[in-house]
Amino acid sequence: MTVHQERFPLVLLPGPDTPAAEVAGLVRALPADLRPVVLRPGAEASTSPDRPQALARQVRDAGVRGPFAVHGWGTGAHLGLALAGVFERALGHVVCTTLFVSDAVAPGRTTTSPVPADVRRTVTESRLVVCTDRTSARFDGSALQAWCRHSTSGTEFVTLPSGPRAARAAALSRLIAARLLPAAGRPTRAARTATAHVPGGDVVAGSAP
Repeated sequence: MTVHQERFPLVLLPGPDTPAAEVAGLVRALPADLRPVVLRPGAEASTSPDRPQALARQVRDAGVRGPFAVHGWGTGAHLGLALAGVFERALGHVVCTTLFVSDAVAPGRTTTSPVPADVRRTVTESRLVVCTDRTSARFDGSALQAWCRHSTSGTEFVTLPSGPRAARAAALSRLIAARLLPAAGRPTRAARTATAHVPGGDVVAGSAP
């Protein structure tokens, strides 16, 4: 008898400046074992104290009933952190196994997009994987390293190759799959201090609390 394994949900949270083509490219590149759930928070979402709860309802409305992961671009990553915290507080345990961050400084380290104080204070049990590409030199090290304060399960920093959008999407997809879909086919949280090489990306720093 064949046992059906449900696809693992990956919630995608674009920032207000994230091109739709970038989101669509990642969706196309993801392996079939992952189920993308795209949410569009809107430009005002990062400063709305009620938005994380609204996003949590959208996640449940999309049929996500168990563990999931999140990938957020820019301020979408801040909302992903807040979303992970909402589920942990409501259920008393980690639900978002991994939060992938693309091109976003840690909450509170930017003046161009204010972040609510409750998001700046959020500490999650989710594993954090902070991704940049080689065109992101505008993010100084301290602004990225501050993400370490927001996870009790460790933070990993990965530099992905720059290039055409399709190539970037493919590299990001490989990274996500490597972290969520191990050989056994079951999503797991990475070891606290793991800094293994990722095909298509170079781990440039690893840190654990």
